[in-house]
Amino acid sequence: MPVLRHEDIEDVYRKHGHSVLRRARQLLENEDDALETVQEVFVELLEHPEQFGQRSSLVTWLYGVTTHRCLNRLRNRRTRARLLGQDQPSPVQASPAGRVESWLELRRILGSLPADLARVAVYHYMDELTQDEIAEVMGCSRRHVGNLLQRFRDRVHDEGSGP
Repeated sequence: MPVLRHEDIEDVYRKHGHSVLRRARQLLENEDDALETVQEVFVELLEHPEQFGQRSSLVTWLYGVTTHRCLNRLRNRRTRARLLGQDQPSPVQASPAGRVESWLELRRILGSLPADLARVAVYHYMDELTQDEIAEVMGCSRRHVGNLLQRFRDRVHDEGSGP
């Protein structure tokens, strides 16, 4: 595998930094957190270029890493709020598909989900990716994606809510 040089990473940032920022803004709805996430994604690529194993396109890798980091931030926010005894209200903003209630409900529970269930929920309900597309982004089989979606639905149903 060819090693990414600093110049290559700078070029990737110029070409795709705006997309990474847009993705982070969409998930986090907080400008400071979104900007920090972009920095973390590109620092990770700079310090550990081997993590992009060229198993997928660079854009797919950036998309997946950004989503993963954003979901971690959401989980950390929820944990911090719980430890401080605070309740975090959900922001009122429509999803790209215009399903406001589903979007708000999904954002409400993302922080409490295991990482794989949160990722599959975001990809399926927010991004409206097919199971094949989700499998490519997550680097797993389509069957595994189907199983994760079913586990997500079961969990949401058990909690008495649902996107």
